[in-house]
Amino acid sequence: MLHRIAPVVTTSDVYSEAGFMSERTVTVEVTRYLSAPRLAPYLAEVGGDPAHALALYHWNLQLGSAFQEVLAVVEVVVRNAIDERLRAWNVTRGSDPAGLPYSTDWTLRPAPPLSGLLRTALGPATAHAKRAKASREPGHTRMHAPISHDDVLAQLSFSVWKKLLPPAAPGNPGRQKLWSNALVQAFPQQGVPVANQSLRTPIENLVYDRMERLVSLRNRVAHMESLLQVNVPARLSDSLSLLAYVSPPTRDWCAGISRVTEVNAARPVR
Repeated sequence: MLHRIAPVVTTSDVYSEAGFMSERTVTVEVTRYLSAPRLAPYLAEVGGDPAHALALYHWNLQLGSAFQEVLAVVEVVVRNAIDERLRAWNVTRGSDPAGLPYSTDWTLRPAPPLSGLLRTALGPATAHAKRAKASREPGHTRMHAPISHDDVLAQLSFSVWKKLLPPAAPGNPGRQKLWSNALVQAFPQQGVPVANQSLRTPIENLVYDRMERLVSLRNRVAHMESLLQVNVPARLSDSLSLLAYVSPPTRDWCAGISRVTEVNAARPVR
């Protein structure tokens, strides 16, 4: 599928209320407000040429936007896949020490070991959900609706899901137990890729490693940091592989709408 990529704008293309400005004037002004520290990696990449640095910075913004589209799909799909399995698992865990039965709403009363793994995450997520409810505009379809499971779920960050998965390093029995009893079923297609078998790496470690790399990428994109040193094909592969573990058709759909490869190929300076 072909996507239109916005052309990289040079400083000579900029128009102000006072009319067209000189390239040098625009370069000085934009560089000043973007700041020298932020532009430093781009200047280093182009041998100190400010105009080329700004063109590369513009490309970086486009790449971040393209990656954000893919990561937005990955985050929602992974979140919903894990949530589905946790709902089914939590309700089977009996009762808490007070005798209250665990329900499908694991954000309200999670059973061990989930309760320990989410000790520092659920409180802030619930608080954010309450603030979001309080800020609903008049006429909102859920203006007076109480906080729901989905409201809290939406406030849990991408990094939270990584913290539920077992890494390769030993010493995480709670995560391994949760994986074996519930989360492995969130990634039902994880045995399909031949590469997994050839690497002989446990699938839970592959999922964790991909998630860890994508959490790092998401943070860089969200903070508009430099992506110059990011292995773009590898991170796109991480994204699509995670989707494939959950749902191959969803992976194919995301690959079809992704602009990452095209934007990466349009990098103005290499």
